[in-house]
Amino acid sequence: MMKKLRGILLSMTAVIVLLSLGGCGTKVNTKSPEKITKSLIEAYTKTDENAVKKCFGMDKKDKVSSELKTEIKHYMTLFEAYDAKSVKFTKCESLGSFNGYELMYAIYTLKKEDSESKTTLEIPCLSVYYVQNNNKKYSIVQAKDVTEEMSENSKKEFQKFMKTDEYKTYEKDYKQFTRKNPSYEEELTNLLEQTET
Repeated sequence: MMKKLRGILLSMTAVIVLLSLGGCGTKVNTKSPEKITKSLIEAYTKTDENAVKKCFGMDKKDKVSSELKTEIKHYMTLFEAYDAKSVKFTKCESLGSFNGYELMYAIYTLKKEDSESKTTLEIPCLSVYYVQNNNKKYSIVQAKDVTEEMSENSKKEFQKFMKTDEYKTYEKDYKQFTRKNPSYEEELTNLLEQTET
């Protein structure tokens, strides 16, 4: 059970909260919960700070709070550790509404080029975020704004989600990936520890 939880946490570290970045100009689409969720993951993958801020409902010139800076730094470090060149989405849907917020999940594959073996690693990932609607423009809810009630709701909805075919397929894909790449989780953990110390 602990190994299963570790795998889930590692692959979804981009969860519910969901970073000092470079930038390749990610297009941010705020027109729906699905589109803003995908935009955030793409912005992380491309290490595009301005796009990440926009996904949180901020403009380029807006001052970022210390809490959001920490959140952004953590997740940018994670995505940089993945070292993915592209992202492909399998599914992005709602797990339900709660007090006016939409709880979104995304299942996606990060593609990483392995220069040593000259192959492409396809890393199955899962992320969960709360999304809010501000005058028909959607944005990701910052971790500091996720209340205890929202957190409890997300746990309850995620437990239900774990019984679905979508989740079981993701879990199977992730297990196959780790079987083929047994050192991957440890290498990722070590890399994250080095960059965060």
